[in-house]
Amino acid sequence: MILELYVKNFILIDETRLRFENGLNILTGETGSGKSIILNALQLCMGEKWDKDYIRRGEKGSVVEATFHIEGMQLREEFSEMGFDCLDDGIVIITREIMADGKSISRINGRNVKVGLLRQMSGMIIDIHSQHESQELFNKERYVGYLDRYAGKQLAEVLYSYKRLYSEYRDIKGQISELAQGANELQAQRDMDLLRFQIKEIEDARIDKEELEQIEKELDMARNIENIQKKLTGCYSALYASEYNITDMISAVMRDMSEISDYDAKLGGFAASIEDVYYRIGDLSKDIRRYSEGISLDEERLSELDSRISEINNLKRKYGNTADEIINYLEEIRQRLSELENRDELSERLRLELTLKTEQLEELALVLSGLRKKAAEDFAHKLRMEYESLNSSYIDFAIEFSRKELLSETGRDDVAFMVSFNQGEKRMPVYKVASGGEISRFMLTLKNITTQFEPVETLVFDEIDTGISGIAAQVVGNKLKDISRIKQVICITHLPQIAVNSDAHFSIEKVAIGDAVVTRIEKLSLDGKINEIARLIGGMNITKTTLQNAKEILGVALDSQEAENGDNK
Repeated sequence: MILELYVKNFILIDETRLRFENGLNILTGETGSGKSIILNALQLCMGEKWDKDYIRRGEKGSVVEATFHIEGMQLREEFSEMGFDCLDDGIVIITREIMADGKSISRINGRNVKVGLLRQMSGMIIDIHSQHESQELFNKERYVGYLDRYAGKQLAEVLYSYKRLYSEYRDIKGQISELAQGANELQAQRDMDLLRFQIKEIEDARIDKEELEQIEKELDMARNIENIQKKLTGCYSALYASEYNITDMISAVMRDMSEISDYDAKLGGFAASIEDVYYRIGDLSKDIRRYSEGISLDEERLSELDSRISEINNLKRKYGNTADEIINYLEEIRQRLSELENRDELSERLRLELTLKTEQLEELALVLSGLRKKAAEDFAHKLRMEYESLNSSYIDFAIEFSRKELLSETGRDDVAFMVSFNQGEKRMPVYKVASGGEISRFMLTLKNITTQFEPVETLVFDEIDTGISGIAAQVVGNKLKDISRIKQVICITHLPQIAVNSDAHFSIEKVAIGDAVVTRIEKLSLDGKINEIARLIGGMNITKTTLQNAKEILGVALDSQEAENGDNK
């Protein structure tokens, strides 16, 4: 669920922070007050496109940030698999920054991401439905998804096996396609000649990671040998050879300590330790001198090292930046050469594998189709009942199946939602026959049926009340309340019958501050909610009668909710 939406310098909003609650969150305001701005901000957090008009006039950029609490452990695990662990207690923070110079930044939990990943992750958290963006009714693949989730565990297990097999099937087709593209014999011979040359060049160089590290160490030492010898001479001198050296100083200390060592056992221990240090420094000094005398600049060896490192660097420029990358590339081109040399045999083997995978997929697709058709009848019946409960007098709804020409990621089924909203009329695809109000009611019905199966935890409805009023509006409000018991719901509305069901109510208004116009958003108290509902009933002329009406319909909604809660207990 969304905990908070922070918006700064966005269209008419200077800065605001909305803290949403679990359940039903209602946003109301006069036409043009800025209700759509909140929707735009949410859509921006979901990775939607933006333009410079989003940036508040006179500002350098805008920021929108949504903080979510991910309740489902499965969703948390899916995010983790995508490389994003939730923060403490399942928190996910999505941020979009847009600048006047055309740049934009997308972040998830403070980490920069591409918009595509942002869109993918946010789509798993929140679902937005608006009258102008009813893509779900135009996307037949979504119908299959609704039906599959409704069908339950048995279908899900079969679909999992099918998708895994389909992924293997698609990989094999890709390999066959690559082989077919290289079917030209002359080009294949050219490719093999090049691969053989590259393989020989890398193999002849005998690239070894440990050797490379050793060469680099030797070269580093050879290039710094003068400085090394200078430092060693200084160390030897300080320890042994100079007029005032450490060995002589320790020798004097050793003599003094030896003279007094008989007076106390501890003094004898000190004397023995100092004597040990004296001899150890003497030995160390000799070792340093011998090492210094033994090293020299071997011009021939240096030339060999330079030649070898030049050879390796030449390979790096061609085949990889490190020894490991070059070795990995060698394995890849060996494999590629083997495939070209044995392409006829490989192609035949792949075709046999593809035939087997196709047969297995066809069998699973048939099982999927049977399970879907079994679930479709119950799904259609439930949708008809739900739709009619929205004070809608008639609906003839059915799910029709046809066979896809080719195997797809979901099988062979082409699913269509067919509907008639008027008795005696032929059923047609829902998006071809539904009016604005019918689309709103149909989508709400669909959401009410499928919401318990949807992975998203927050649903946003904009203009769900288009084309409805009176009793139908009250029923829609009740349905939204029902959904909000399972999912968090955010609803932009202008109908009091819907607004009275809120768990949290936000009022949006446009105000003038000096020469500027800004949008203000306020979370309403109970009294504020009554006044806002009265405005929705009577417009700007709020009277005692409209206030009383507001209290009455709010009271009815509260009584209904209390009764519902009592029944649930």
